[in-house]
Amino acid sequence: MTTRGVRGATTVEENTEKAIVEATQELLQSLIAANAMDAADIASAIFTTTPDLNAVHPALAARKMGWHHVPLMGAVEMGVPDSVPLCVRVLLHWNTERPPYTINHVYLHGATHLRPDLQVDEEGLKTPVPAPSRGPAPVYTGGPISVAFQGEPGANSQEAIFQHFGPQVITAPCHSFEDIFEAVESGKTAMGLLPVENSMAGSINQAYDLLLDHDLRVVGEVKFRVRHHLLAPPGTQIEEIRRVSSHPQAIAQCERYLRTHGWEAIPAYDTAGAAKQLAEAPEPGAAVIASALAGRTYELETLASGIEDSPNNTTRFFLIGREEPPPGRNNKTSIVFATLHNPGALYQALGEFASRNINLTKIESRPRRNRPWHYVFYVDLEGHWQDSAINRALMGLLTRTAFLKLLGSYPAAPETAPVSEQETAK
Repeated sequence: MTTRGVRGATTVEENTEKAIVEATQELLQSLIAANAMDAADIASAIFTTTPDLNAVHPALAARKMGWHHVPLMGAVEMGVPDSVPLCVRVLLHWNTERPPYTINHVYLHGATHLRPDLQVDEEGLKTPVPAPSRGPAPVYTGGPISVAFQGEPGANSQEAIFQHFGPQVITAPCHSFEDIFEAVESGKTAMGLLPVENSMAGSINQAYDLLLDHDLRVVGEVKFRVRHHLLAPPGTQIEEIRRVSSHPQAIAQCERYLRTHGWEAIPAYDTAGAAKQLAEAPEPGAAVIASALAGRTYELETLASGIEDSPNNTTRFFLIGREEPPPGRNNKTSIVFATLHNPGALYQALGEFASRNINLTKIESRPRRNRPWHYVFYVDLEGHWQDSAINRALMGLLTRTAFLKLLGSYPAAPETAPVSEQETAK
């Protein structure tokens, strides 16, 4: 059975047991009604309150509703300037096979300001928008899986999909990263492949921002060794080349090679797109930098291979999907959180992992778009969120952060062996 997170929040009129219990029970009943939820399927409930409320009473409200089988946790949030006062939040872990996009999160009364991206339905409940427009997502039962990627056919992302799933996979090209999320959320594809960082160029900021904006889970990790090729129309000699087009990142990764030959670099929106354009409209003296797959796809000749400046040029991808994979032997977990803008806040947050001997493999800050000069932190760590130490660390992190989002726990990709300069043919 899959566990889903269901979130909700409400405000309370005053800091009394009666007011908090009544408001919390209204919120829990609304969550049950909005999702046709059986309380017996609730695995756990985590309540947090703003510092102006008694944190004991929300859990008491659940007990009074008969939730005696449900593990409950209550915590006081760290104070945040201009936050919604007298606020109770809840995160329910619900055992259900429902797809994530069908789950309704509920925000009542003054807490509606916390989720302006939600709209009111006919019954006055808050439900996510937009909803899928193409009916329920398909159920994949062992047949060829479909994976969305950004770029034209022949892109490095498509080649990475074939590397991970094999030749039987169905690939779906998308114009933008946002379109990858739309394809998975609407059920057009089972998964999407999203590049998140390159060993030479660093993190891809737009990808991380989209992971924060959407409710899809990271379900896998792919590491792809990028090998750039110089491609041209059949019959072209390398001595004839005068200009080379490709994606700006590919051009930057082959800068030394291009400078040595004295060729003009022309930016294009996509490596495979540049190959497609040259195949459709050949020009004398023109070539492109793209993958070997792009060369085969558009029937271009390979004039040189492995022209990247670094032989260890690797791109890391996240597989995103709706269904969380079960724990395996070698897992990673990715989260994003925000702390208060106070001295020691990040130190205390990271201490939840250090004190439990949990290894962090990545930490990166990004500007918090709705709060200037405040930041969110993306963290990767070894292990699965269901591991006892990590679960306790995340529970502790909830009490030290302004917000926390679990992006997913997933099988870690095997490490790629480094390649020497001598092994890379220029």
